[in-house]
Amino acid sequence: MLRRLAILVGLAVSLAACEETTGDYVEVSGGGFLFNYRLAEATYGLVATARRTVPPGTLFIADFENPEGGPPLTVELISREKQRRFALNSPPISNVVADTPYTVTLTLKTPEGAVIETHETTYTSKIGSSVLPEKPLTIGPGYTKNPALEE
Repeated sequence: MLRRLAILVGLAVSLAACEETTGDYVEVSGGGFLFNYRLAEATYGLVATARRTVPPGTLFIADFENPEGGPPLTVELISREKQRRFALNSPPISNVVADTPYTVTLTLKTPEGAVIETHETTYTSKIGSSVLPEKPLTIGPGYTKNPALEE
C-alpha cells in the first residue's frame, strides 16, 4: 500500500515537472472571420492556448485592426486560475474586403499593468462584407423571422 502511494506521488511530481517553465505563456492557435448572414453581422477573433501556466488575473488585450479604418477595436479578458484556452472576439465589423490581411495584436499584462508578452498575427478573409444582407434575416434568440423583411 505504501509502495503504491510512493509510486503515485512520484508520477504526480514527474507530470508536474513536464510543464514548460520558460518561454511564452501562450501561442496563437487559431482565429479568423465569422460571417453570420442570419444576423447580417461579421466579427473576427483570436484563440490563444497556454504553453505554460498563465497566472490568474493576467490581462489579455486584443487589438483588432478596424476594416473601416480608425483606431483598433480593443477587447480585454482576465485569465482565471487553470485556464488553458483564451478566446477574444471583435465587436461587429463592416467593410471587410476579401483577400486583405487584417492585423490582430495580443498583449498580455500583469494585473499591475506591466507587459508580459506580445503576439501579432494577421487574418485574411476569402469573402467580403458584401455577402451579408442589409438587414438581419432573423431576430431574437429563437431565430424569429425579421418582420421588417416581410414588406
